[in-house]
Amino acid sequence: FFFVYWLGHKDSLTKLGFNHYLENFFSSKQANWLVFFWAATEALFWFVIPEFLLLLVIFMRVHRKRQMLVADIIGTVVGTLIAMIIRLPETVLANLPYVQQRMIDQAHAWFAQHDVLGLLYQPFSGVPYKVFTHLSWEYSFPILIFLVVAVAARIFRYVVAYGLFIALYPRLHKIVYRNYVPLFFIATLIFSILLYRAYKSYS
Repeated sequence: FFFVYWLGHKDSLTKLGFNHYLENFFSSKQANWLVFFWAATEALFWFVIPEFLLLLVIFMRVHRKRQMLVADIIGTVVGTLIAMIIRLPETVLANLPYVQQRMIDQAHAWFAQHDVLGLLYQPFSGVPYKVFTHLSWEYSFPILIFLVVAVAARIFRYVVAYGLFIALYPRLHKIVYRNYVPLFFIATLIFSILLYRAYKSYS
């Protein structure tokens, strides 16, 4: 998606500098499509939450942050619908990236105890969202209700993190603005460590 944007804006990269150019990219339609496909694939097989990207964007001077959040929600809905339709067997689900059998068992337990509201445990549990979407067909949940709960859980996680980042914004924006690339790699490292710890906790 960045490459597609670059093809149409080659000249502005040298004029604006990389940081400003990056902010323009995240204000573009290509960035919205990036978030949409990221969210959709997370519901199917991808293992990195789209909020990882959205929360980094908070520190940028991006004018279409709400549109990116909408793209995230629409992508979640589309990916969830696909997951509920294809009815992936648990044997295949267990072999998807960063999925453990104990994660599947835990999602089953929450669904058994709380019905569709068991999905509310997902945002901070370390169990990937795709585990819940691929198991949902076994419980014959009404699609609309499942989607509403899924979107509510995602928005809640985003709002909690958004509130924290906004509180830090006045102090950190200038530092972040000058160091987008190194801070992205630092954030990636931190997220990778947290992802690995969550994965190992279910092993």
